[in-house]
Amino acid sequence: MIETPSLVDQYCHGVLRTELGLGTFEAQLARTEGPPAAGTTLFDTQTGFAVRRWCPPLLGLEPHCPPARYLARRRELGVLESGRRLLRGSGITTYLVDTGLPGDLTGPEEIAAAGDAEAREIVRLELLAEQVADTSGTVESFLANLAEAVHGAAATAVAFTSVAGVRHGLALAPEPPGPGEVRGAAGRWLAGRRVGGELSDPVLLRHLLWIAVASGRPLQLHAGLGEPGLRIDRTDPVLLTDFVRATAGLGTDLVLLHGYPYHRHAAHLAGVFPHVYADSGAALVRTAPARRRSSRRSWSWPPSARSFSPAAPGACPNCTWSAPACSARPWRGCWAAG
Repeated sequence: MIETPSLVDQYCHGVLRTELGLGTFEAQLARTEGPPAAGTTLFDTQTGFAVRRWCPPLLGLEPHCPPARYLARRRELGVLESGRRLLRGSGITTYLVDTGLPGDLTGPEEIAAAGDAEAREIVRLELLAEQVADTSGTVESFLANLAEAVHGAAATAVAFTSVAGVRHGLALAPEPPGPGEVRGAAGRWLAGRRVGGELSDPVLLRHLLWIAVASGRPLQLHAGLGEPGLRIDRTDPVLLTDFVRATAGLGTDLVLLHGYPYHRHAAHLAGVFPHVYADSGAALVRTAPARRRSSRRSWSWPPSARSFSPAAPGACPNCTWSAPACSARPWRGCWAAG
C-alpha cells in the first residue's frame, strides 16, 4: 500500500476571516475585467467546478451541490469551523504563506492552528520596500533601511516573492543596477509618491531582486496570468532567461510561480537551469486542485480542447470530466482518482 506523502503548499495566501455572501464569494473565484458572460456565473469556471466538487463533501454535503446550499452550510458551521474542516481535509502538512495581499486574511500562525499543520511566511519584496519607504525620510535612509529589512526578513522567512512582472513586466535588465542608478531611481520614486504608493520603478525592482538573491533564500517570481487588465506578454517567464543565467551558481533557487499560459516556457527554464523550479499549481486548465504541490520541478497539463460537463450523465465522479474524455487520457484513467 502506498502512503500519501506529506504535502507542501509552497505558495498560498491567508484565509478570509469573514463570511461571504453569494456574490462576494463568487468574486473570489476568478480575476475578471467584468461580469461573467450572460447566462453564466463564475461557479461555471473550472475553479468554480473544482470548488463545487471537492469542498462540499468536507462540510458534509454532496459533491456539486448548489452554490447557495454550500454557502448556507458554511454559515451554519461558522467561519472557524468551516476553515478548519477545509484546511485539514486538504491533506497539506506545510503551508508557505505569502503575507503580502491586502484584506482581512489569516496569518501563518492561524493557518497552522486551523489546518493542524506547519506554516511559514513568504515575504513579498515590493510590499516590504513600500513599508520601508513609508518610514524613511531620505534616499540614504531608505536604501540603508531596505537592505536591513530584507536581511532581517531572511532570518525568519522561508522565501521571498516578487510581483515585478505585474508591476512592470519581466523584461528587466538582468544585471544588478549600479549604486548611482539606484540612488537616482530611489530619489525620483520617493519624491513623487504618497504614503502607501506602489513600487513599479524597474531599477528599484531589479535592486530588490538582487538583494533577495544575495540573501540566499529561494526567490519566487510571478509569471503568466495575473491582475485583470495586465498584458500577459510582459509576464512570459522566458523574458527572465538572462536574469536566470546571471543568477546561476550563486546558491539561490528561483521558483517560477503559476506561468499559465506560458507554463511550457517555465518548464523549459526549469529543465535547462538546475537552480530554477516551475510551479504549476495555478494552471487554469485543471478541473480539480493539484494533488501535490511541491518545490520540485513540475510540468503542467497541456491545454486541451476536450470539453467537460460535470452535470452531464456519465460524468466522472472524481474529476468532473465526462467519462469518455476522462477514460481516454493516454497516461492513466482518471487524473483525480490518482
